[in-house]
Amino acid sequence: MVSSNVPMFKELLLAVILGALLGFGLTGGFVALKNSQKNTPITPSATVKPAVTTVTPQPSENPANALNTNNHQITIESPQNESLVANSQVAIKGFTSPGSYLIISTPSKTYLTSADNAGNFNTNIDIDTGVNQIQVDSIDSQDDQATAQFIITYSTTKI
Repeated sequence: MVSSNVPMFKELLLAVILGALLGFGLTGGFVALKNSQKNTPITPSATVKPAVTTVTPQPSENPANALNTNNHQITIESPQNESLVANSQVAIKGFTSPGSYLIISTPSKTYLTSADNAGNFNTNIDIDTGVNQIQVDSIDSQDDQATAQFIITYSTTKI
């Protein structure tokens, strides 16, 4: 009688293993599908390199300035787009028009700062674990706006 239960145990064990593999496979497929639907591909790099992200300015919402050429821009020097960082606090550095107000938005927080008289800015922000899409909006004294977006991935996993 003992020998008749052994094949059933093997079949049960095989069914559990195949079910687990199928479940992990489907979960991985859904995660990959969700990541592929994002606008920006995620390819983390092991080091943070200085980068320059310049964004074309948006026209002013003020009809009086609508015909004027908008030279307002924002440049993000660091961190580099698609950076992989091991710390939840990140310094955002760059430059824009002198005295401009900056709104820095993360998935969970919003920060308000301003550029100095030379147009430089440097502020520390907190990011969440995982992928963080950061948006920096700059508004100058003529109410012209420029926007920069980039991705930072925060992970404490050893690579």
